[in-house]
Amino acid sequence: MKKTLKVTLIVLVVTIFACSTYKPKQLVQSESHNSVITSESDYNIFTIKKNEMTFGVTDKKPVESDFYTNSNFFTSESPIGLVVVDGKKLNNRTVGGGYFYVKNGKAHVSAKKCPKNVDYASQTILWAIDNGVVNEYLLTQGHSKLERYRTILGEDKDGNIVMISSTRLGLVTIKDIIDFAVTKGITEAILLDGGTSVDYKFTDDDDTAYFESVPESLKPLFEIKKPTTYIYGNFN
Repeated sequence: MKKTLKVTLIVLVVTIFACSTYKPKQLVQSESHNSVITSESDYNIFTIKKNEMTFGVTDKKPVESDFYTNSNFFTSESPIGLVVVDGKKLNNRTVGGGYFYVKNGKAHVSAKKCPKNVDYASQTILWAIDNGVVNEYLLTQGHSKLERYRTILGEDKDGNIVMISSTRLGLVTIKDIIDFAVTKGITEAILLDGGTSVDYKFTDDDDTAYFESVPESLKPLFEIKKPTTYIYGNFN
């Protein structure tokens, strides 16, 4: 009974908070760069043009950055998978999954591999698209059919970094968000930690789009752990 009540309260809080704090955008584009935010269907789409942003990875929420998103899945104690910050390895690789990494100042998303001696890296346990090929095995798993807040991070053939994430009421399956990513020309993609962990922001000189599925102040009340790892970026 207590567990059922707790789950009900979490769903209620997530719905209320998401509706009250997200500022929906149809199109945000600054005069100083070509990166854009668009909203379509159940998703916000962040298209960050190649060489317009300097990226990194951190183990703290980078609230002052122009862009950030939670990334690694995690246990109650630590992140799962590789974390590299300023060239220093903070956590070891895990088997499988995919990577966001920065090497020689260039950001990339890779479904199955990460080179050595990177400046920054964040590993997720779920890869979605590898060289244009969808991870069909993932789509057969039971958890992939659950409707949750989801975030997919990818790279298109032109080297642009593209993030697609749920809108305020965008509860979707893994298949839903992968299929949508394919229509946007993403050729490499990984799934970031979703559900109650989803936390992102994109801002420029004109406006800000942000989303937090559960506010940090309420997470302790529901025994929800805060994300351990964030990917961030600042416009050049």
